[in-house]
Amino acid sequence: MLSGIRLVIYDLDGTIIDSTEAIIDTFNVILAEEGIAQPAPGIIASLIGEPMPEILRRLLPPDRQGDVQHFWDAYIPVYARISPEKTRVLPGVAETLRTFKTRALLQSVATQKKCAVATRVLGELGLLGDIDLVCGIDDVVHPKPAPDIVELTLKRLGVKPSEAVMIDDTTIGLSAGKNAGVHTIGVTTGTHSREKLLTLDPDYIIDGLDELPSLIVP
Repeated sequence: MLSGIRLVIYDLDGTIIDSTEAIIDTFNVILAEEGIAQPAPGIIASLIGEPMPEILRRLLPPDRQGDVQHFWDAYIPVYARISPEKTRVLPGVAETLRTFKTRALLQSVATQKKCAVATRVLGELGLLGDIDLVCGIDDVVHPKPAPDIVELTLKRLGVKPSEAVMIDDTTIGLSAGKNAGVHTIGVTTGTHSREKLLTLDPDYIIDGLDELPSLIVP
């Protein structure tokens, strides 16, 4: 078990929610609107967890590499339209958030989404009331795997690294946690396999957030 924990920091996509279908559909829509061929099956899903500029650089043809911001701006309203019907809360998440809330643990989200987008999604899914802070990619200079978003979370909530744990479904997010000096727990509900998560040597690897209450104690 991890003791002395005051703050649980969650990634969003693949950790709290499953928005894979919504993300894939959104990218396909904005690419099609610009006459760009859809990528091969599995490509977009494999990129989830990367910063948005990096995903777009991987998806756009060479002659559109200068239009990353244009596509990012186009992505936001399309995702807002598509996501409500194609996003679900992962099993055990709501119950775990409520459990930690009753234990008076701080809970935050640190995501590669923009803060306003993540906040809206959490609100639509009825989870925002249990979250004390949302930090997005637009809140920091360097996205995950840099430690910036975790360090900003610690600063805003007044928590020491030793008192926090990062929960993420990717090696990218686990690297951010490790780089910030917090405890880390990998979860297999997202895009990276248990074997890949093991390469970051997190404190634990779990198969769902319902396992967290038995691992984390104040």
